[in-house]
Amino acid sequence: MPPSTSPLVRVAAQFGYDLDETSLLTDPGVPATDTQAARLCAILIEHASTINDPDLRYTISQDPDYVHGIAADAATAIERAYRAVAVLLSTAVSTGAARLLTPGGSRAAVASPWRPGVVRIAGAHGGPYPCQIWQAGWNGWARPRFTRDIVARLMADLDEDWRRSGQHPDSLAGQLLEDGNVLLFHDEGVQEVIHPDDDDMFAVGTGTWTWEEWPE
Repeated sequence: MPPSTSPLVRVAAQFGYDLDETSLLTDPGVPATDTQAARLCAILIEHASTINDPDLRYTISQDPDYVHGIAADAATAIERAYRAVAVLLSTAVSTGAARLLTPGGSRAAVASPWRPGVVRIAGAHGGPYPCQIWQAGWNGWARPRFTRDIVARLMADLDEDWRRSGQHPDSLAGQLLEDGNVLLFHDEGVQEVIHPDDDDMFAVGTGTWTWEEWPE
């Protein structure tokens, strides 16, 4: 997909969707206020992503239950911003204004078993992570898949949490390999390699990690 000057289109790509913002704005079935609100949320998301101070980025990424004041408000605001975009994307998928991004371009998402969502790992810091969620859960937990860029962010967050705490979080870390696959580390030295699917998305920890959708 060519570069876009629209923050909303760029954030939609983080979920793995190609959004036709013009089509969305002219659709009488989509309230203009919803689109405008999502556009403002996308600006907030992109602004937060430009923070270079590693300590500040780490603080903002913490679970709001464990931090107070401005940092907690910021974490909640970013989660709500991602959620607002996810809700708008759900509407856009149903109207045909959003299509699944694929290595070859994009394709209709109406019949897809995946839907846009926002997740965190229960018991671990970092996120929130925009994703696509499989319609059926796993033992009460979400089953997400992520774009390559979000996987890189996830791996960095887990590694940073491990470095700061001196131990693995509940879900063990991994790395995005140079060949484009994802290597995960499990208990007792077990390693798992995750390959991208046909849509170039990665189901990291799907069916093994305790992913929780935000909000529950």
